[in-house]
Amino acid sequence: MPELEKKGGFDFSFFFTAVILWILGVLLIYSATHIHETGPLAGVSRSQIIWVTMAIVIVLVIVSIPTVFYYTFSYVFYGLSLLLLVYVGFMGTASKGAERWIALGSIKLQPSEFAKIGLLLALARYLSTKKISLEHISSFLVPIILIAVPFVLVLKQPDLGTALVFCAMSLPLFFWAGLSLIEIFFLVSPGISLTLSAIPLILAFGTDQTAGIAGSIPWGIFFLILCAVLYFTRPNMIILIGIVVLNLFTAGVTTLVWNSFLQDYQKMRIISFIDPQQDPAGAGYQVIQSKVAIGSGHLFGKGYLKGTQTRLSFLPEQHTDFIFSVLGEQFGLIGCTGVLMLFLFLIIRGYLTTRAIRNRFTNLLIVGSVSIIGFHIFVNIAMTLGMMPVTGLPLPFLSYGGSFTFTLAILVGFILNARVSRQDF
Repeated sequence: MPELEKKGGFDFSFFFTAVILWILGVLLIYSATHIHETGPLAGVSRSQIIWVTMAIVIVLVIVSIPTVFYYTFSYVFYGLSLLLLVYVGFMGTASKGAERWIALGSIKLQPSEFAKIGLLLALARYLSTKKISLEHISSFLVPIILIAVPFVLVLKQPDLGTALVFCAMSLPLFFWAGLSLIEIFFLVSPGISLTLSAIPLILAFGTDQTAGIAGSIPWGIFFLILCAVLYFTRPNMIILIGIVVLNLFTAGVTTLVWNSFLQDYQKMRIISFIDPQQDPAGAGYQVIQSKVAIGSGHLFGKGYLKGTQTRLSFLPEQHTDFIFSVLGEQFGLIGCTGVLMLFLFLIIRGYLTTRAIRNRFTNLLIVGSVSIIGFHIFVNIAMTLGMMPVTGLPLPFLSYGGSFTFTLAILVGFILNARVSRQDF
């Protein structure tokens, strides 16, 4: 893609790839819901057509506004997104046990989606003028506060999936802002310890303790690797002690929460992620049906509108979280591979756009936008394949939803804006 080395010009290939994916999403949503002539799923494909049409307009509007505008008002957008999160906490509309929506007549908006944009702008603005390093812990104070406030507000809704997006997009921004890969590894190591320390607890639940002891081996190996990296990189003593203490603390907290706070049914939800057959009619039902739908598509799929899992509504949330399963059943491995190639093109094309841009804020905006899209793609597809827990993150361009479609439009607009707007600020 050598043409991306040159600044200027609307990136039609990126734009039309996004439009193609949006059109494919409308077709999949229709195939997943057309049998419902009445009820909440009736006409959702028509609604998605409206969302997509508005999204294309939003993309063009975002592209037409100078980048300096987003730089100037970054913190304002961040503050407005926080106000919306606070508002939805008190006045929001409940949906499936979560306070996530603001009702405007017949339209429902999800403020947590727009909080992704607000946080992205704020982090890009701050990191464009400041350097961060683990050698100077104070340099992380402002970024951590910027991330922590929306993280806590969204987690309280509760919406763990969206809260994790805030963390996931921050790491590439930190790396682009100057943090080394070793420092990134140190930052995420407590999260890795938390995950690995849960393995022996999961294996020991309802079985003999021998399985639990064997399950502690992965965390032990990881901790030894961490200590070896600390030894060879030799960070200052405060960082070294802090990393070791944090990893031991998160491992201990996992055990405490599992043994003292989680009920058996909550533990079963976690276990069903590892083995859905442990609770096939409950927590494991969605994943089982998703894998059946994808597997039944074989190489070429059953054909458009001919998916039995889809038509018989065996798969819950098939027009939103599990839209990839609809794709797999109707278009098979070939169809899934084609969509994955389109996703890969968008991600690579987006990152390569930074090679033509010298403005630090704009590059951070591009990296953050692509990272949000990429994280959604990875987590959603892994979720439908049973490789990750069901978190409720929609699949970009394909899943139904107005707020998420608008968020994607803004992100796509940011990426396209970079090559057509002046960057001399």
